[in-house]
Amino acid sequence: MKKWISTVLVVLLLLSSASIVWAAEESGDGFRSQIKQFNFAETVVGGQTTLKIPSSAYINAIAGKIYPEFFISINSKQGATFDGGVILDGNQWKAVIFGGASSSAWQETNISNITGQTVHLKFAGEKDSRGEFIVKLTVSNASGSVIGSISVDKYTPKYYKGNRDGELGWLAENPYYSGLNSVSYELNMVPTSSISAGYYHKTTGSNGKRAFFDGAEMSIAVPVKKAGGTLALNSFSWSHTKNCDDSQYSQADVDKIVYDVSNQTYLYTTMNFNNLP
Repeated sequence: MKKWISTVLVVLLLLSSASIVWAAEESGDGFRSQIKQFNFAETVVGGQTTLKIPSSAYINAIAGKIYPEFFISINSKQGATFDGGVILDGNQWKAVIFGGASSSAWQETNISNITGQTVHLKFAGEKDSRGEFIVKLTVSNASGSVIGSISVDKYTPKYYKGNRDGELGWLAENPYYSGLNSVSYELNMVPTSSISAGYYHKTTGSNGKRAFFDGAEMSIAVPVKKAGGTLALNSFSWSHTKNCDDSQYSQADVDKIVYDVSNQTYLYTTMNFNNLP
């Protein structure tokens, strides 16, 4: 994702305790495959998609070193950007929200094992039962039952380089209040600092394989309207990107590692670092 933090440290604020856990990413944000939706004909507050997770035979995250992340990213008309989705951290799946601005919040909750399953993601600004404008992620299983839900509001703490930097305030309210410039759906493979500093495509697990995430699929990816429901397909534009923010890798390297198929509402991606010498 764009996130485990650009530059130095990511703060994971654990709701169940006052402890702070650090994770680092030293060089860039890893590899990205993304479709982006924009130029909305109506006010949009979020996005939703059906996500098919590869089976265990096709997941090799190299636990603790490289993280597969599936996210919906929303960018409001006044510059508030949030990512919400699921990540595989070692053997634990988590639902997470990251974002705000240069000072960012991180919220996470453990969810059940979704390897090899189909889940539904919805990530949007909304008005809650208090009448507050919030940003909420909902993860549901194939039958529609919620298996994880998490949100941020104006009182959620934000951090800058590991130091508390106030609360989200209007940043959390803005996606619902102002609507969005864009919604993106993306798969990222994100390295820890120790790996990104040393060409992490050379890192192997106990089975001798490099990291790969084979055949992940996002389908029926559509913008969510403030008025309710989803936006008609003729009411927005879209683009596709596959890249890497790490200068160690050229676009030619990216093209060898990342294979994907995309259209306006669909993204199928394989990322396989074994394709590099």
